[in-house]
Amino acid sequence: MGAEIERLEKLLPTAVDKNTITYEIARTWAAGKQWPQAIEWLRKTAALKAGLDPSRDSIFAALRGSSDFDAIVTGVRNATPPISHSQPAFRVAEGDLVPESMAFDPAKKQFYFGSVRKGKIVRCTAAGACANFASGLGEVLGLKIADGALWLLSNSRSESAVIRYDLSSGALRKYPAPGSGREFNDLVISPRTGDVYLTDTPAGEVWHLAPGAADLERLAPHFPHANGIALSPDAGLLYVSTYPDGITVLDLKSGAAAPIGRPRDLCLAAIDGLYFHRGALVAIQNAIMAPRVARFTLSRDQQAIERYQILERRNPLFDGVTTGVLVGDDLFYMANIQDEKTSGFQPIAILKLHL
Repeated sequence: MGAEIERLEKLLPTAVDKNTITYEIARTWAAGKQWPQAIEWLRKTAALKAGLDPSRDSIFAALRGSSDFDAIVTGVRNATPPISHSQPAFRVAEGDLVPESMAFDPAKKQFYFGSVRKGKIVRCTAAGACANFASGLGEVLGLKIADGALWLLSNSRSESAVIRYDLSSGALRKYPAPGSGREFNDLVISPRTGDVYLTDTPAGEVWHLAPGAADLERLAPHFPHANGIALSPDAGLLYVSTYPDGITVLDLKSGAAAPIGRPRDLCLAAIDGLYFHRGALVAIQNAIMAPRVARFTLSRDQQAIERYQILERRNPLFDGVTTGVLVGDDLFYMANIQDEKTSGFQPIAILKLHL
């Protein structure tokens, strides 16, 4: 523990995201059950007012109920009050579906949800009428629809795979990556070129499937804890949510990768869903962040965040807010996938946020 604390404290002065590193120091002290030091660094984190919230972080479970910890949590919540601009769209009655991702078919005006626990995909109308679409798929995470096909990421103990399902013919094409130790998480597809890019979270990698290619290939840079992924409209820049830097920008032509520039007070930790919309990135942040949806307006070269706006935060429906899908200028997203529950599931609320 001592060596890790020393490493983090040396990293802190030059860290891209000092907010996240400060919080990580608190977590490291807590991992060693050094509670006074953990409280000290949590106070430093709270003073930054960046939105980091330790209330649901299990590593601090032993501190819950203590006056010091409760005071910190109260301060964090006072600094990050609820903001609401979303409207109810529809509900999915199958509350224990635990969908990590959703997609939208513009041709038939239908939504697709992939189940992490049930190994299946459900298709729903915009009114919430749902039916099983496919099963036997393992752990289903990312979903996207492009050119009349549903693309999905499937994971099992023996392999992770990209699967393309033609919505007209029903034809399937599978692109596997055999072996354990990986989990394909989210994907983005270029509407211009048809290139597919996807994140592998535990391996910290991004994979690429070129149009017409038979196999997946890894991209060279390392992307620690790669999760959400987005692509610039010209298909030149790839945005990957990472930890602790928040977002890494990859220039697909040169291969150069670097943390995105950002205002000093902006914390980009725990980005799950990530989407490019009209010169901005729209992000869904969860876990150690006060759950929120934010818009990050980009610079002209699209490699730095110039300003940001919190669009939704601490909605009372939030219980595992993860990802969504852009439909024109609207973001449809899941408010409560309830991934930490084992019983007592509520219908899944789908919210609509006009951008």
